[in-house]
This record gives sequence, structure tokens and C-alpha cells, in this order.
Amino acid sequence: MGGDLLAEEEPSPTDTPQSMTEVFYEHFPYYLALGMTEWQYWHGDCTLVKHYREAEKIRNRKKNSEFHLQGMYIYEALICVSPLLHAFAKKGTKAHPYTDKPYPLDKVEAKKYEEEKRRKEKARAREVFDAMVAALAARGLKEESEGIDD
Repeated sequence: MGGDLLAEEEPSPTDTPQSMTEVFYEHFPYYLALGMTEWQYWHGDCTLVKHYREAEKIRNRKKNSEFHLQGMYIYEALICVSPLLHAFAKKGTKAHPYTDKPYPLDKVEAKKYEEEKRRKEKARAREVFDAMVAALAARGLKEESEGIDD
């Protein structure tokens, strides 16, 4: 009984095989949906159907990539607002900033994105370092001036 589900259905002796015309008519709507014209399907180059199928695969892969990218943006947006969605968030909690640029889609864009990110991090580190130096210098001057009064 369990094997019945796996076994393929055997054609009965009364079933007649489909003619090639019937097969062509059965597949005709599919190729029309892919954008092939009636003339191309019936009178054009017979290899066109292969190319239309390949083009459909490429369109599906592209659409899948677009949906994945859209999901990444939605995911990032949810992460940015997640501190506000926390049930016990403290008053004044702010959302994380959302990305200011789109994700890079190729290696050249990714390299530029990483260089820009590194440059901004370097500039920020420099600002922090300069602020520390200024604070230490101010504190040193203050200590020197207090030492002079003694």
C-alpha cells in the first residue's frame, strides 16, 4: 500500500498516446505567456522556444534577486526601529539611523562603498582623537595655571 504512492501510473491499454499536434497545442499557451507570437511559435525558427525558456529562467532569477534585495531593505528597516518596538523601552529611546545609500550590487560599487565607509570611520576617529588632545591640553593648561598660583 505504501508503494502505491510512489509507483507511477501505468497507462491503460485503452489510452492512446498524444499526437505531436496535440502536444504542440498543449504547450502553445505557455509560450504565448512567455511573449512569443503565434507566428513565431507555428512558423518561426524551432529553436526560439528554447531561447524563450532560457529568457524566462533569467527573468525569474532576476526577479528572485530583486525580492531578496527588497527583503534585505525591509529587514534592515525593522532592525532600525526595533529599539522603539521593545515593550520595555525607556523613554527617549531613538531608532537606529537607516542606511543613507543603497546596497552595492556589483564589485565596483562594493569597493567604492567600503572605501567610503573606511574614509568616514577614519575621519570620525580623527575627530575623536583631536577632541581628546584638546581636552588633555586644556586640562594641562588648567593644571599649570593652578600650579602658578601656589
